[in-house]
Amino acid sequence: MTATPLTTIAVQKQLVRQKALVELRAPGLLAKWPVIGLAMFLLGGLGFAALTYNLLARGPLLAWDRVLANTLPAIALSSPAFVKGLMIAGFYMGKQVIMILDILLGGYFLYKRYWQELAMVTIGWGGAALLFYGLSTYLDRPRPVTQIWIVTYIPGFPSGHAVSVVVFYGLLAYLVAPRMPSVLWKMVVAVLALLIIVFVGFSRIFTGGHFLTDILAGYAVGIAWSGLAYTLIELYYQKRRSQNGKKS
Repeated sequence: MTATPLTTIAVQKQLVRQKALVELRAPGLLAKWPVIGLAMFLLGGLGFAALTYNLLARGPLLAWDRVLANTLPAIALSSPAFVKGLMIAGFYMGKQVIMILDILLGGYFLYKRYWQELAMVTIGWGGAALLFYGLSTYLDRPRPVTQIWIVTYIPGFPSGHAVSVVVFYGLLAYLVAPRMPSVLWKMVVAVLALLIIVFVGFSRIFTGGHFLTDILAGYAVGIAWSGLAYTLIELYYQKRRSQNGKKS
């Protein structure tokens, strides 16, 4: 008994859908609704501008910075031993782990010739690093003097860790969530990414590596850059695919 053409087409479509669920591809939501990326850029940009003004004008949030920078590291030093390992893990999750995963993802996308996703990974992370270096060097805000366990001396506003976790783990959730089989699992991926982002930021404040406003400014920069970069990349590749389709 041979399959009818309609049955064959249905099977082929099902195979395509199953393949799409397995492969790590950008869902194209930002290209479909670029207003999302624009909103992220404006929200993040305005948030960073407000926090920068607060810093330069010696605004009221600096009082919270001082209180937390003096209180939390003292609590950390009197905490159980496992807390130290947990907080140090937060430092590495926001830097070394991202570097490793970024290289692995880049290699995967290069091997599969997924140029859009490769551009999102490389431009996203590279741009985040350049933004952190440029902005932190220009604003030149010293870190808290109460740093413990891992001590760094480069300027800390905005936080490079905060920028990186938003840009990288946000993109990872954007790539993985659409592959999930149900709304529940999509929510699990989104919440897990959010928890990692918050945990890394908290660990940097808890150990005195950053002031609160450093972290908030880093989140704002990460949101703005993600919205801008990933939307433009998706729009560019969508236009290319459309042009190639017309030519064929």
